[in-house]
Amino acid sequence: MKQLLRKSYGLLEHHERKQLLLLVILMIGQACLEVVSIGSILPFMGLLERPEAIHSIWFTQWAYEAFGFTSDHSFLIMAGVVVLSLFLIVNAVNAISLWAQARFSWMRSFSVSRRLLEAYLSRPYTFFLQRNSSDFTRSIYQEVRQVVVGIILPMVMLLSRCISVFLILLLLTYINWAISLGLAALIIGTYGVVYVLSRKILTRIGERIVVANEECYRVTNEAFGGIKEAKLSGLESAYVEAYSPPGFMVGRMATRRAVMAGVPRYILESVAFGGMLAIVLVLLATSGSISEIIPTVSVFAFAGYRLMPALSQVFVSIANIRSSTASLDVVVKDLDDAYNEPGFDLEAPALPLKSSLSLQGVSFNYSTKRKPILEDINLEIARGESIAIVGPTGSGKTTLIDILLGLLEPTSGVMAVDGTAVDRSTVRGWQKQLGYVPQHIFLCDDTISRNISLGTNGDSVDIERMENATTLAGLHEFISNELPEGYQTKVGERGVRLSGGQIQRLGIARAIYRDPSMLFLDEATSALDAHTEQAVMEGLQGDTKKRTVVIIAHRLSTVRFCDRIVVLNSGKIVDIGTWDELMDRCDLFNKLAGKQSTTHRAGE
Repeated sequence: MKQLLRKSYGLLEHHERKQLLLLVILMIGQACLEVVSIGSILPFMGLLERPEAIHSIWFTQWAYEAFGFTSDHSFLIMAGVVVLSLFLIVNAVNAISLWAQARFSWMRSFSVSRRLLEAYLSRPYTFFLQRNSSDFTRSIYQEVRQVVVGIILPMVMLLSRCISVFLILLLLTYINWAISLGLAALIIGTYGVVYVLSRKILTRIGERIVVANEECYRVTNEAFGGIKEAKLSGLESAYVEAYSPPGFMVGRMATRRAVMAGVPRYILESVAFGGMLAIVLVLLATSGSISEIIPTVSVFAFAGYRLMPALSQVFVSIANIRSSTASLDVVVKDLDDAYNEPGFDLEAPALPLKSSLSLQGVSFNYSTKRKPILEDINLEIARGESIAIVGPTGSGKTTLIDILLGLLEPTSGVMAVDGTAVDRSTVRGWQKQLGYVPQHIFLCDDTISRNISLGTNGDSVDIERMENATTLAGLHEFISNELPEGYQTKVGERGVRLSGGQIQRLGIARAIYRDPSMLFLDEATSALDAHTEQAVMEGLQGDTKKRTVVIIAHRLSTVRFCDRIVVLNSGKIVDIGTWDELMDRCDLFNKLAGKQSTTHRAGE
């Protein structure tokens, strides 16, 4: 429990800990008022039984004279009104405390999920290559929510109820210590037995729910992410069948958790009710008069009325905490891993390419146990130069692009911009001036305008710059003439209302709109037909005078205009030269160019 408290408290930021302290003060005040309201029953019931005691107790005698009462009857009525008012005040404070507890807990859902999202986004690119994207969605929504519902809110509730229970038991001990201690021992003993029997079961339930939820998120992400293939291949039933076992497991385990948390309440209520009857019998046996025990029994009865919900909530809170520790472990681990990871300097000043970008002995590997993907790469790219990177499948082209983009850190060697090494302290400054067009373009479910200006303020779109970008990408005429709402046309989720070629051209327009000084095209025209691709490449060729361009081309014929072509094979640079030079001396380049030429003619 100590470690659990430490982890939970560690989730709170400095200002949140101050809020927690204020909440604790409020809960202590709430508990004190509740004890005062319960304690007021004893003298009130005593006065009802013996009204003449008004004049023999100093406080009631003082109140009687100070407020000018003339009869015991009117004083008793006023005393009843005061007791009732006290209970109303207590209930109002309870409502305020409940609001404060709920607000504190659920606002932590926002703050923790936001920090977790920030932690994920701050991780290096390799982190996302090693985990399924459904893990991130599940953790941010499902696990954080479970931490709030199953740990933070129950802990706040547990603290509140423990304070109330302790002070109420303290009051009862003052009234009759022997009976109170016996009742406390009975309740605590029953609770202890139930807790010991259920804690391991609840922990296992929580762990199984986390695993099952992870599988549910994975299956649904795959199903909706590949809905076209699922429809074409008739995989709807297969996905439903894959979802059913983990989904059923979540339902079954959640049911068990609810039962394990709820059933002990009835056990405790039965024990407490039996204890109250035992108190009546003991008082009758020791006093012999029902009238003498009525005030004491009334206090114990009302205290029991307040205690039972509190004790039930104590057990339910602890049960929820025990079954939610697995979710807390997931969230805490991911946050700790992100904080322990050497960070990137997000405020790094721009690192413009003034002269040249160089790779010096660069190698890269995802694991030391595997063969390097890139090995001893030495390459220099001059400002304003257009470079093409070609090679057979698996030669390391995309990995080389990712290193040039600063997404991957070389396993060995150095990438430098005008002599300045690109590392975690400078990479964000380097990336500020880059434009990148991948083979698979991400589109949000918004307008064409917002997709082109993605990541910028949508209210400050530069229309002239956007039209220039779409013109270079061969898309302006289509948007202006064929779409009814022009640049305000919505593309649908993942661009379902556009063709593959239109999506790629939209990606090219997005990269050019940022006006980068260096543009990377990673098979960015693979979905275009040969004529359209040639037109787009010619537009880019005219634009390369003011920017450096690095291209991985789907068709080698489209990179003829490049100043140099880098030929990769098995992670190594085989040759570098112009198109004509490579055709004369590089067998691999001849093979790649000849194969594509043959394929192109066969397709005609």
